[in-house]
Amino acid sequence: MTYVILRVLGAVGIALLALITLALGYVGWAVTHNGHVGVDTNFADSPLLKNPPAPLAAPVTLKLVTFNIQATWIVGTNRPARMRAIAEYLGPLDPDVVGFQECLVPADRDLLISEMKKQTRLQYNQYYPSGSLGSGVLISSAFPIKEVWFHRYEAIAPAWKFWEGDGLAGKGMGLARIELPGGAGYFDFFDTHAQAGYGNANYKVVRKQEMAEAAQFITGARCASIPAFVAGDFNSRQDTELKTLIEGAGLERIMSVDSSIDHIFAVRNPHYRFEVVESLQIPATIQREGGPFELSDHNGYFTVVRATPAS
Repeated sequence: MTYVILRVLGAVGIALLALITLALGYVGWAVTHNGHVGVDTNFADSPLLKNPPAPLAAPVTLKLVTFNIQATWIVGTNRPARMRAIAEYLGPLDPDVVGFQECLVPADRDLLISEMKKQTRLQYNQYYPSGSLGSGVLISSAFPIKEVWFHRYEAIAPAWKFWEGDGLAGKGMGLARIELPGGAGYFDFFDTHAQAGYGNANYKVVRKQEMAEAAQFITGARCASIPAFVAGDFNSRQDTELKTLIEGAGLERIMSVDSSIDHIFAVRNPHYRFEVVESLQIPATIQREGGPFELSDHNGYFTVVRATPAS
């Protein structure tokens, strides 16, 4: 009996040592890195921000999607099959831009991009690396992405809570400045994944601070002469922490269907008026010949919006 107890205690000690090593390694990494890898964060250097493009001369209709696809380690199961199914499902919707969240596993992300290139018009893709695990934010577009910028949230959950992952993921907001075909102009598309709740009331404070940072980023980084859209999994309803972002960045919801924590907005702009043409829910579970098939752990959303230059 004593031998068994000693073995158990030894195993627990090894596990604790591994956790301490991981935590110390992360702290050391954080001291020497700013968490931004591969995507610039100083949007003031943007050539198109310094020399803003002309406003749109004619109305443009865009099909936008936000979708958290749970391409995560451990809890994200059946991932390769789901990546193929997601690309297949998006094909008939024919979106112009998709803001994905939780695209954390590189192999899954590469597979999704490869399948979308085969089955959709989404030929341009930008991932936003950040933190130890990555932001999980991926923007896919049918039109060329001309500039990309990223803001990593300073408000984060504790990194030592590795089982949650948020503190290691380097969450933030990505911006893709996208060129419309035929010389029609440009538009900005922002995508984010905010702090999850996990039943912890303190995370509401973290999320509210993230939304304040997001509002500041949108206000500073967007080109005021062109339309701008904001999508993501905000882990917040419109009347809670998300209200800080809506009011701070001047957002207008462009969805005609209800949603809880996933939303798509336009940034109010005196140069444009926005009209919602159609909105659809992308179900977490679809029906196939073999029965129900899970695309993700929660719904995505598709909306069609028309941006018309103000007279």
